[in-house]
Amino acid sequence: YLCGDVFSEADLRLLPTVLRFDGAYAPLFRAGGAHLRIRDYPALLRWLQRCWTMDGVKETIDLQDATSSYFRQLFPLNPGGLLPTPITAEDIGLKD
Repeated sequence: YLCGDVFSEADLRLLPTVLRFDGAYAPLFRAGGAHLRIRDYPALLRWLQRCWTMDGVKETIDLQDATSSYFRQLFPLNPGGLLPTPITAEDIGLKD
């Protein structure tokens, strides 16, 4: 985990941000140059996979809503209101 051998508050706070990276931050804000994805960062992907397999994590996160809300709410960045195909756990490199 980020701060040692146990899941900590740091992991908890980073998790939603990392889950939104491919579906919202990369396309809207050009994070990572708009062409890099979480799977391009092997250590971060391993951390994310480890967190994703913890009991209750994948059942409590709605990836589609977490990413599509950015496209609906940030009008200046998406004036046409177009919503991309929702990202899935598999797209990020996570197994469901």
